[in-house]
Amino acid sequence: MGGLSLAQLRDQILAGTRERHFIHGDVTGTPTKQVVSTMVYIPKFKTAGLPQPELNGLELGGFWVDKYQCSHPNATSTTRGTSTPNSPGTAIAVSQAGVVPWTDIDWNNAKIACENRFVDGGQCHLMTPKEWAAIAYLSWLLNPDLKGNTNYGRDHRDANSWENFGIKDPLAPTPPTGQIMTRVLTGTGPSTWSHNGQANGVFDIVGNVWEWVDLLIEDGVYAHAKTAKINDADGITAADSTIALKNIEYPAWPASGVVTIGTEDIKYTSFLDNGDGTGALIGCTRGYNGTTAASAANNAVVTLKLRYCIAPPGGAAAKLTANITASQTTIPYSYPDNYRGPELPNAGTIQIDNEQITYTGKTATELTGCTRGANGTTAAAANAGKGFATVDLNFNYNVTATGDYGQYGYAKLNALSIDPELKYLALPASVSSGGNSGYKNMHGYWWRAYKQRAALRGGYWGGGSVAGAFALALNDLPSYASSYIGFRACKSI
Repeated sequence: MGGLSLAQLRDQILAGTRERHFIHGDVTGTPTKQVVSTMVYIPKFKTAGLPQPELNGLELGGFWVDKYQCSHPNATSTTRGTSTPNSPGTAIAVSQAGVVPWTDIDWNNAKIACENRFVDGGQCHLMTPKEWAAIAYLSWLLNPDLKGNTNYGRDHRDANSWENFGIKDPLAPTPPTGQIMTRVLTGTGPSTWSHNGQANGVFDIVGNVWEWVDLLIEDGVYAHAKTAKINDADGITAADSTIALKNIEYPAWPASGVVTIGTEDIKYTSFLDNGDGTGALIGCTRGYNGTTAASAANNAVVTLKLRYCIAPPGGAAAKLTANITASQTTIPYSYPDNYRGPELPNAGTIQIDNEQITYTGKTATELTGCTRGANGTTAAAANAGKGFATVDLNFNYNVTATGDYGQYGYAKLNALSIDPELKYLALPASVSSGGNSGYKNMHGYWWRAYKQRAALRGGYWGGGSVAGAFALALNDLPSYASSYIGFRACKSI
């Protein structure tokens, strides 16, 4: 941090923060009118002041983010601008103040609405987990008591007084008895709802509506993608066992693992890192995982996906290596490619879709002593390749329910991950029922460790203390849409 005090660092970052009004069309193709999206530049900075010292000094920032939660280009203070919010078509998501936010849209369509926007010759995108983390970390430095609409129009920490409320969204759900509103119009709260506590900040990161973020998990596992490019003027053949790389995305790649080039999976046994962004994959097995070996040109993208179990936090995940019946008491398993742990415990409980299974023993390839249909669930057959994760019995809710929205876990943030990759994403590493006073006993985490789930961050109007910049929900399918879910766009530079 160059010897700067926290106060000096805050002043430096605030001086580099600026907002800009980007003019663009309302739809892709031939626009019917011009609209304005207000975006805030998040300057490059190093994290500081966090309760976990391992998270201080991270280099983040250097991008544009929507100042306000997105709205439809035709939205006003009394209309949402469209009768089909979950079908954006060519409509371009807009960042504007004092209008009805664009809600009732699923994760996939939120991505489309963001990507429909081009400004300064570049395409916008749904906020990435790293971009969200940058703003969350930055708000902790600039406005550590960041507030928002977490209690029916005001922050749960503020008095029930006129000046603490946003402006009521007339299309929002009816408030419960004793409350006067739920959702508010974009950016209409006090400056304490801004990430830096200033009028030029990013509003409503905490509360109002949950926001989709570009992160998916599958059966409790998050696949963190890193890339490089082939560094060979002649490209590679289908038989090459050494692949030269450039533009390697750091931190360093694992010593052995599996990468993907095009549609081919390739297993390597050694990674050579030259320390300058170049290196090589050595001892390659081509056409791995039943894929077909193929040639690839120079500069072709090489993707490495590191897999982490993040649901439940601190849990473990694996996959079935063979079909299982509803009655068998030995479960064959292996870990996913590039799995970063932790390993399954020697005894415990796992969840395969709606079934919970307890086991009393473990070998390198099997779980033994299994009790099927544990905790009142129903035993079921499952196919090879199906993923599963452990169950944290301290946070095991709705256990016997079936379907896409059955069992889930919920707790408050205790600590964020300090993994070399995950620390840049502000993902929970541990949770507790009451949270951590260092994180102000806020920031809820919800998860379902079966099927695909898309990330929501920030909380909503009724969240109270479980809302927060680090709040995370991984319990909804990407196809889910609701009046309490919205989104915002970012633009890389």
